[in-house]
Amino acid sequence: MRILRPFLFLLILAVLSACTSSKKLTTTVYGEADGKVEWIFLQLNDVYEIAPIENGKAGGLARVATIKQNLLKENPNTFTVMAGDFLSPSVIGTLKYEGSGIKGRQMIETMNALGVNLVCFGNHEFDLDYIDLQKRIDESKFEWLSSNAFKKVGEEGIEAFKKTNETDGFQEYKILTVNDGKSGESVKVGIWACVIDANKKDYVQYSNVFERSNTLITEILSKQSDVIVGLTHLNVDTDKELAKQNPSVNLIMGGHEHNNQIYQIGKTTIAKADANAKTVYVHRCSYSLKTKELRINSTLVKIDDSIVEEPTTAAVVQKWNNIMDASFKSNGFNKDEIVAEISTPLDGRETSIRLKPTNLGEAIAQSMTAAAKKPVDCAFFNSGSIRIDDQISGKITQADIVRVLPFGGKVVEFDIKGSELQRVLETGLKSKGRGGYLQWDKISYDESAKTFKINGLSLDQNKTYHAATNDFLLSGKETNFDFFNEKNQNISNID
Repeated sequence: MRILRPFLFLLILAVLSACTSSKKLTTTVYGEADGKVEWIFLQLNDVYEIAPIENGKAGGLARVATIKQNLLKENPNTFTVMAGDFLSPSVIGTLKYEGSGIKGRQMIETMNALGVNLVCFGNHEFDLDYIDLQKRIDESKFEWLSSNAFKKVGEEGIEAFKKTNETDGFQEYKILTVNDGKSGESVKVGIWACVIDANKKDYVQYSNVFERSNTLITEILSKQSDVIVGLTHLNVDTDKELAKQNPSVNLIMGGHEHNNQIYQIGKTTIAKADANAKTVYVHRCSYSLKTKELRINSTLVKIDDSIVEEPTTAAVVQKWNNIMDASFKSNGFNKDEIVAEISTPLDGRETSIRLKPTNLGEAIAQSMTAAAKKPVDCAFFNSGSIRIDDQISGKITQADIVRVLPFGGKVVEFDIKGSELQRVLETGLKSKGRGGYLQWDKISYDESAKTFKINGLSLDQNKTYHAATNDFLLSGKETNFDFFNEKNQNISNID
């Protein structure tokens, strides 16, 4: 025990020193010849609503714009990045304006006003058909990076996505030179960007995330840059594995999970903010030109009604809110019409519906049961269909209903063999934390026994059940549910 004490003392000292060091980097210094180059990344990810949510208490891109303006005052080397998922889905995006579907147009205009610098694709960018995606790309004033998603050309060819009026396509990587003002000091930051291959559109070709990333990092970024950063829209386990395989990476700013999280894998920081800009990450970076070491202080900043809205961005948000109101009225909807009044909040928050059954999920599944043409033994759907990321209570309006399920779609009935139904339900449990986690009606699960009951009776693998779900889940497009489709021989009588 005596032998271990000096070691433990040194270890504790090292930890305390590290903590003290990170605390000192609460602000960055710009323009001083101090042997350090400092800059800031402002990170957003998975933003579907331009306006505040939770009755105005959380989120709002005009508030994020205020945060950005304040950071720019601290350090002109502030770079705002979006780690995927912003064009779809949203209520406004489902409406029409000037004769065509909005489909993310409101988000591009708002992000332009905010002053986003750099984005990567998220899987929901590919919800749009190619023509609409190209329109959004052309309207954007920010830069896109794409290391593993390419446009299909013909049967086997691929090329980079690009803006129509530009010759060069999106780069697979970027070498960002950060100049420290009048000091003349600078540092090169290499950035690459990857997206999960969860949306299999006929115009998109994905390359392997690990093969492409490892090649770019090893052969290019590590040789041409002092700091290596990933901008990713991947499962967090994939981000962690990328960090393990590439220890030279300093920072991965990611999306896809929707709830804030941060990890340290070796010297790699992996960070994700909350969806819908309920939080943002502020990464203050300081690179020593002498020691070649990078210090990162990552701060999660809550976006709420204590933050004043930046006027220019707020005006764009208000414009699109007015367009939404007019579109609702022209289609015979009154977004403010009260359709129900409830005292118990219905929970549609991402941090709830992707982790456990909620009363909102149960209510939707019960509605599917009620809407079925024939009596069903059970109903279920993927929690990723719910996009409100909020709790609704009190007076429920038409707008609230659309906000809950902006994808639309229809209820599908079918017969399914018990063994296949069990496979579906087990896949839903394995998808905990993701959009494939299932919400259901007439289904219960015994965690200790690892068994399911259907309509109160133990699931019989040899029985054929009549069930209901949404058409998207039965398409097999949900992650890990590729087997659950109309071609499955254990599924029949689809209606």
